[in-house]
Amino acid sequence: MATMDPLDLLRQSISQNLPATLQTDAGEPADSLASASVLSFPQPAPQEAVTVPKDAATRYSRTDARDDFYSVGHLWLAWTERDTGVRDYLVKGQAAGVGYVSITDRRGVVDFLQGASDSGPRVLGQGEEAKPVPTAAAPSADSLPAAAEASTEAGPSRTAPVPKRKYEVDVADREFCKRLRAEEVELRDRNTVLRVSGGGKVNNFQSFVQTVMSEKIRALRKSFESSGRAQPQQQATPTDPSRGARKAKSSHPIIIISSSPTSLLTMWNVKKFLEQGIFEPSDVARQNEAQQGNTRAEDMIPVLRSRSGPSGEVTTKYYVVDSVEALQKFGQDPWDRVVGVVTTGQAWQFKPYKWTEPKQLFRHVKGLYFQWHNEPSNPAIRDWNVTELRIDRSKRHTDRQVVTEFWRLLDQKRR
Repeated sequence: MATMDPLDLLRQSISQNLPATLQTDAGEPADSLASASVLSFPQPAPQEAVTVPKDAATRYSRTDARDDFYSVGHLWLAWTERDTGVRDYLVKGQAAGVGYVSITDRRGVVDFLQGASDSGPRVLGQGEEAKPVPTAAAPSADSLPAAAEASTEAGPSRTAPVPKRKYEVDVADREFCKRLRAEEVELRDRNTVLRVSGGGKVNNFQSFVQTVMSEKIRALRKSFESSGRAQPQQQATPTDPSRGARKAKSSHPIIIISSSPTSLLTMWNVKKFLEQGIFEPSDVARQNEAQQGNTRAEDMIPVLRSRSGPSGEVTTKYYVVDSVEALQKFGQDPWDRVVGVVTTGQAWQFKPYKWTEPKQLFRHVKGLYFQWHNEPSNPAIRDWNVTELRIDRSKRHTDRQVVTEFWRLLDQKRR
């Protein structure tokens, strides 16, 4: 039987619903692409299966230059993991030891394998040869005599100087650059904003700091010190310790999140997200807690927010709940302390609330809606006066920026 092309074998197995199997060199079934050596493509009876090495090159080019091609292992992995997320697909490709199809080519490869497209110039035709890799052109035989003759005329100790062309300034370009610099808009930051518009003189505000701001800073420090000394006395005054604890507890603001399982923020991951600025999927956070023996989520979670103040770092305590039952534990009328509600866009969340209508609720508290960065806006919250905050699926370094914006929005509402 004539040798069949690996790319045709893979497309044929997909169209005929005869998936290829992974095998070792000994013909034994392999449990992963990393441990496999060949791919076995079953054929309609009475033909025997065709085996192809997993690193055999196909006619599908990596680039438009058509000088480097994907192996059959690359394409098989792209097809079998076509419904897998980008991050998991890249991890599986590295674990398999064969690499992976680039993210920009992945959709085109899947469409081509299932016959939805022909992938244009990226696929070589049957019998078509790949383009050679361009290399530096060597001097031809015809040009060698002329080069030798020129070197002879110059002599062994003399070199033929190449006259350099004198650079001449284009007057039109020079005038254009002058106009461009004159109309340039300079972006300012907290340092350059204190400079005059010309940029030559630096204003000195040292006298203002010494005369005006120093008095304000001194008075502010005294108020913080006096409040710190008075706090132990105030806590020791009540005869009922529980009453004093309730009084201190009542000053902490409350954030309500949704109890929906589809919510990005749950009682499993909200503390790490708001305190450390690291988003962890709810199911992953739940598994981590289960490994530590915590099988049930708390109904009331304290969150400590640290920020810089005039006298150093200031820590504010918030409480996060996901139900009205947990909210009632804070005493009478705890809604006076609710500063924000995180919604999933489902109106049933507000039925047990003090304000059951979304528009009325978000006139009293700040409404926030978390969603993935690549998802379209939810039309249900369009008229609710809710701010959308987007979390990236893979870029964890952007989580802290989202948390900073979250606290800024709550601070605006509290003012």
